[in-house]
Amino acid sequence: MPGPFSPAHSNRSGQSIPRVVMVNMNGDTVKTAELQGKVVYVYFWSSWSNNCRKQSKLQIELYEKIRQINLRKKKEVVFIAVSLDDSERLWRIAVSQDDLHWPNNVCDTKGWKSPIADAFGLRKIPSNFIYDTQGKLVKRNVWGNQLDSLLVQLNSLVPN
Repeated sequence: MPGPFSPAHSNRSGQSIPRVVMVNMNGDTVKTAELQGKVVYVYFWSSWSNNCRKQSKLQIELYEKIRQINLRKKKEVVFIAVSLDDSERLWRIAVSQDDLHWPNNVCDTKGWKSPIADAFGLRKIPSNFIYDTQGKLVKRNVWGNQLDSLLVQLNSLVPN
């Protein structure tokens, strides 16, 4: 099995979303294989990274903007936040402090040895991956206005 710095997953556009099974903080199972037909945004972070914590605040603003569009148009962009924490307690505290209130907050408490991080070929945090409705990678590590525009554009392509 590849280590955290030798990706099992190519990070090139058009690559399929890795098939992983995750459990969110509510105990619900999230399977990437079942997200076909939805735009998927995967955000990797940790409670111990100041840069990630700053970025998380911007992620919440983006989530709320997309959520409002989705409510009006009956669409869905799935946000998944994967923490590389190795302490469940510290992860849960950070989720609460930063108000990361989207449903799919995930942490397997394995840090850089996480099979989820390995499946995505993660090399640094914060990182993000954006997949289209066909489950194909559109872009990775896009931030700010470019990320906002990309998610709005992809969301507009999702049929009602």
